[in-house]
Amino acid sequence: MSTSALTRIQELQEQIAKLQGDALRELRQRREILAKEIASVDAQLAELGGEAAPKKGPRKAKAASQAITLPELQHLLEAAPEKTLSIRKTNLDLASIKALALDHPQLLRLGGKGPWPTVTLLK
Repeated sequence: MSTSALTRIQELQEQIAKLQGDALRELRQRREILAKEIASVDAQLAELGGEAAPKKGPRKAKAASQAITLPELQHLLEAAPEKTLSIRKTNLDLASIKALALDHPQLLRLGGKGPWPTVTLLK
């Protein structure tokens, strides 16, 4: 490719980025206008005695999962039935458990299916 072709490609990429930014701005403005219109319709419904759409409250934040050290995990697993724990049910941090299992494959094994991973103490 020649230098002019590369320059043209860069110019087109810059134009695309600018157009994407403009499109995002337009969509956000449109969303704000629609939200105001919905609020107005809800107010009119309430005024006429009808029911407005139920307001959705903020979602409940999930409890933060706790990171755990290897000795703490070993202690929990020794007390667990069949030396196995459901990571999600016990609210443990999956990333830290995976890291521990990778670092200590002779000691820990990950299992479970889908969104319900488990960890088992091997020794």
